[in-house]
Amino acid sequence: MHMDKVTAPVHSDGSGSESEGSVHGSDTCEDFLSGIDLEDTAIELTHSRLNTLGGLGLERFSKLEYLGCRRNQINDMKPIKELKTLREVDLYDNRIKHIEGLEELEELESLDLSFNKIRKIEGLEKLHKLRELFLVSNKIHTIENLAVLSNLRYLELGANRIREICGLDQLLQLEQLFLGKNKISKLENLEQLQKLRVLSIQSNRISKMEGLEELQNLEELYLSHNAISCIEGLENNVKLTILDVTSNQLSELSGIKHLEHLEDLWASGNKLDDFDNIEKECGGINSLQTVYFEFNPLQRSQPANYRRKIMLALPQVTQIDATLCRSTVS
Repeated sequence: MHMDKVTAPVHSDGSGSESEGSVHGSDTCEDFLSGIDLEDTAIELTHSRLNTLGGLGLERFSKLEYLGCRRNQINDMKPIKELKTLREVDLYDNRIKHIEGLEELEELESLDLSFNKIRKIEGLEKLHKLRELFLVSNKIHTIENLAVLSNLRYLELGANRIREICGLDQLLQLEQLFLGKNKISKLENLEQLQKLRVLSIQSNRISKMEGLEELQNLEELYLSHNAISCIEGLENNVKLTILDVTSNQLSELSGIKHLEHLEDLWASGNKLDDFDNIEKECGGINSLQTVYFEFNPLQRSQPANYRRKIMLALPQVTQIDATLCRSTVS
């Protein structure tokens, strides 16, 4: 979807005062884009010291499909409301507090508002073609107002203040969901997301693996840095290729021997201390290629023999932790 992007001139050499390269008002904005062809479909204004989009004269670019304004000081989205041909908007790392000005952008497919100051998900009602939404590192408390995004495939809400998984029931086309670094304590309200392939809920407050029964197309599950004490509830998730349970409270492996497509198992930083348990649970998974078991008692108690014992228990594995295995064990 990305077009060839034309970059406006930016004063990046550090010469002169901050204000010399800034676009603070409409008097100077027109000249700021004077070198860009009016027929161009993409404009890149990353790190251009912008604190406004107003007065840039963006409406002149009647074929504009991509607008990138990362790492500026923009606090108002409304000036993009006339750019009805836009397919992708990137306003990552600005000072935006409210999602607005999108009412007429019905062709929009990708929107990135990560690293802003947004507290509420709103203003997306007309974006029926939206496929990707990035709202990382804002101040959002509630997942809401997403029901109309029937074509959404990718949703990233990491590093917010979310406590409950909700408001996703209508996202029937969703394939990738990222909710890491929030305050979520329960896996719930996911049963409608039957096309989900990737689920990441790392660095939350999850203590129990549950609510995944309907996610039969799930291929990657990331649950690191939670408080999980037992691997369970994966009976129907037979397509899993990656399972990440790093830094939890696991004292043994369980509930995974049926995962015949599993390629990566990441379980570092738990309480695993039994090589026999690992062989029993993983030895029959012929697809398994990479395992991480470092920073468990079984590694700390036998550092000299740890790798060899894992290789004997799991001869099909080609990588243990960050190191590739030798082709044979003698």
